[in-house]
Amino acid sequence: MHLTQVLQPQLCIPLSQVARFLGIPESLICRIEHWLHVLFVHRADRGGQFLSYRKFNQWLSACALTIQACNDLHLLDWVGEVIKTEIQRYAYPDDVLRYWRHLWRQRRQQLKALQEDLASSLLPAQ
Repeated sequence: MHLTQVLQPQLCIPLSQVARFLGIPESLICRIEHWLHVLFVHRADRGGQFLSYRKFNQWLSACALTIQACNDLHLLDWVGEVIKTEIQRYAYPDDVLRYWRHLWRQRRQQLKALQEDLASSLLPAQ
């Protein structure tokens, strides 16, 4: 499974940000289509151009939010495996990887604590 399938990106990436990334004026962008794995930018000067969602901060934030939204350990472990596969296929800056790992460990600790609290509350009083 690809991370794009997990995130199902409907990211709000402003035209101004796409233009800045491409180094062109906004007026050269006719429209932007959000496809499953990429953005397709229709340009007035040279036709179409594909851009990966991974090039934008919104993608990195969506990954972080996905980690933080996991509500059980099995889901968190599964998301961790998907992200691990992702970072083997695509290069990410070290600071992003450190941040995601920190969030993952933090969420794992939170979920373990919740699980332990739940288990102790279900035990009969002695």
